[in-house]
Parts: sequence; C-alpha cells; structure tokens
Amino acid sequence: MFYDNLKTADAFDEDFRSPGINDLIARKKRFLSDHPFLQSTQDEIDRLMSTTLDPMIRLEILFMLISGKLSELRNVFEEVIRLARISQPEV
Repeated sequence: MFYDNLKTADAFDEDFRSPGINDLIARKKRFLSDHPFLQSTQDEIDRLMSTTLDPMIRLEILFMLISGKLSELRNVFEEVIRLARISQPEV
C-alpha cells in the first residue's frame, strides 16, 4: 500500500528539514522534559495528527484539541470562583 512507505516526522532525515525545524523539535523536547505532566497531551496530539496528512484536517484537529482544553480550563475556573464565593464571608 502507498501509505506503508510513509515515514513519521521524526523519521525524516535532518538534511531534508528546514533549519528552524530541528530547533523547534529540540525546544519541544526540552519543554516536555520540564513539564512531564503535559506528555500525555502531546501523545494525544501526536496520535491524532498521525491519522492524516491533509493540512486543513490537521488544523481542525488542533482546533478541536485546543477548544477542548479551553473548555476544561473554563470549568476549573468556574469551580474556583464558586468555591471562592462560598468561602468568602458576606459583607
């Protein structure tokens, strides 16, 4: 099958990458080593991105992931605000 011969992004020879790509990959690896709790999110991104080569679908996947994470963050902030209001004495 045609897709059997495709390589993942990490498998491409560094000579074929634009100069900034290697720097970005190194920065991403450093960031993940500094923040290991984000590795599961990166794994999810990598898994979903590996399912398509179409740039528009890849952008849609990123938008979906970012939207989901923002929704989670909003829920956490709403809970923090609710707890703050409960713990604050009435003036």
